[in-house]
Amino acid sequence: MKDIVLQGIDLEVDAFMEAIEALAPEKVLFRRSDPSMRICGVTDDADLLPLKALARTHQIDCVTVPADYSIKSFKVWATDMDSTLTQNECIDDMAFAAGCGEEVSRVTHEAMHGGWGFTESLQKRVSLLKGADASVVLSHAIRRERLSDGAETLIKLCRRHGIATYIVSGGFVQIARDTAKELGMTGAVCNELLIDADGKLTGEVRGPAGGKILDADGKRRAVEVLAQLAGGDLSQVICSGDGANDVEMVSAAGLGVAYHPKPVLAEKAKVVIRYSGLDLIAHLFKECWVDAERIR
Repeated sequence: MKDIVLQGIDLEVDAFMEAIEALAPEKVLFRRSDPSMRICGVTDDADLLPLKALARTHQIDCVTVPADYSIKSFKVWATDMDSTLTQNECIDDMAFAAGCGEEVSRVTHEAMHGGWGFTESLQKRVSLLKGADASVVLSHAIRRERLSDGAETLIKLCRRHGIATYIVSGGFVQIARDTAKELGMTGAVCNELLIDADGKLTGEVRGPAGGKILDADGKRRAVEVLAQLAGGDLSQVICSGDGANDVEMVSAAGLGVAYHPKPVLAEKAKVVIRYSGLDLIAHLFKECWVDAERIR
């Protein structure tokens, strides 16, 4: 048996009930505040194509999970930061404050679509920031930071069930560390900008603890270590990301989520969120539905 979760800002129950009835589910739950629906107890051989086609037409996310899917199967949520946990690309915001925004944004766009190797593109972008006042550009990026919709809902669910929560990002620890702390997350594993004695960016970047720059392979290895620290393995990790540098960790995770993704990641993820917020990840789990309205 399986459950199906529908979520999107324009979700209207009446538009979907005929397609839902054809699946003969055990019950249907509805959350008005999100809005979202959980179609429970659908047989494994049920034809989902009409429902999925209807969802695409209405720009509604449609995700299938095992019946009674529980967050208790997981020990860690590891998420990319830029354009996933937050709506911003922090290096682009820093670059605009430093006066090289257009050039850095172009390289960022190409890198996220797989047009550059991540390490090469990051070093190129950071080199353009050389000489900028670190406090000015970092403060500008932090002020512009905006959480993605539903992020706090997911974090609260994870904390309530003892799930460790980490930012694992090719971005910068000088920003991610404060973001994680403010949200009550467990920690952040990120690259680090180098700053000279005068408080200026040197145009160089290094990986966590002074090591190798955190690229796609590095992010996967970092997530594996975080899973071990939590007493589990990669099958007990939820990973979310949006671009090429997230492919390896999202592919390896027990639940890999592509969030408003570039095509290079969307084709690799178990779950793709195109229209909803990060709270859709929370709504995949039965624990989020205990107080939902039953409409069938």
